[in-house]
Amino acid sequence: MVSLVDGVLLAALVGTNACVLPLYLKLKRLDRAQAEYGQAVAASGHALASASEAVRNFTGEGRAVLEALSAKIDEAKAAIDALEAGQRSVAPDRPVAERSGR
Repeated sequence: MVSLVDGVLLAALVGTNACVLPLYLKLKRLDRAQAEYGQAVAASGHALASASEAVRNFTGEGRAVLEALSAKIDEAKAAIDALEAGQRSVAPDRPVAERSGR
């Protein structure tokens, strides 16, 4: 009788191990996947921080370029005005279209 009970308990233990082993393996895979996911989230955070810094730098540099371009445009307008004034002083009786060769 004792050996019969031992046999039933051994079979139950083997059956339990057969059910627990696949669950254990799935949990190990889930743990690895969770670690990879954590690394991906951390890398995404670093990438977003870098992108934010790049946007800040681009905005600052863009503002400086825009200011420099505005100054050059103002200089060009002043040069055009000076040229037109010079043309008017050279030939005041002819229209501007004739003076420019058009």
